[in-house]
Amino acid sequence: MIKRWLERSFERVVIAHWRRRDPVTVPGRSFSLAPGDNVQQTMNLVMPLRDTSPVTLAHMANAMSSVQDVLSAGLDNVGTVHFARFDVIGGRLCMISVYDGDFATYIRDFIVTIGAVFDLLLDYVADPVPPRPVERNIDAFIDWVDEHDLLQFGDVLSLGPDLETLPRKVVLLFDACPETQLAVYRSYPGYTVAQIRQALGLGW
Repeated sequence: MIKRWLERSFERVVIAHWRRRDPVTVPGRSFSLAPGDNVQQTMNLVMPLRDTSPVTLAHMANAMSSVQDVLSAGLDNVGTVHFARFDVIGGRLCMISVYDGDFATYIRDFIVTIGAVFDLLLDYVADPVPPRPVERNIDAFIDWVDEHDLLQFGDVLSLGPDLETLPRKVVLLFDACPETQLAVYRSYPGYTVAQIRQALGLGW
């Protein structure tokens, strides 16, 4: 136990030294001109909650259920969303979604249709929150979502378990962004649901 404590202390000292000597820049978003590269993009919006008591969470769940129809219709109207879900994880409200296209366009499109839902949910989110109504402050909301979206990292699990064998930049990225999407899997079935329904004469 003492050995592990010493190792952790050493790691903290080394990382603090690296942070001062060679500060890392968190990579921004990239958009490819190849359409296939912009399909099934992931967004992991993590919003710390103001209060995590069971009563407050129950109020938030009730508020969410009251706008479920608006939320579903709005995301249907965006037309680029594969799926979206809202989860409470570790005292945070998370919107996890998969969409096609450009990040800013996606946020702009869905906030025009479901801005009222976010105005309601932001009552439960810890400050600082974006100005409301969000649909009248779209650029500020896009910036706020970008700041609260998890860093999306490549698969770093093969780099080794020891501090000595990990690249400094990787360590500093996790120091700056401890909540990170490590990897994502995308696949396309042989036939889409729409094609199957059409072949069966069911329509869409």
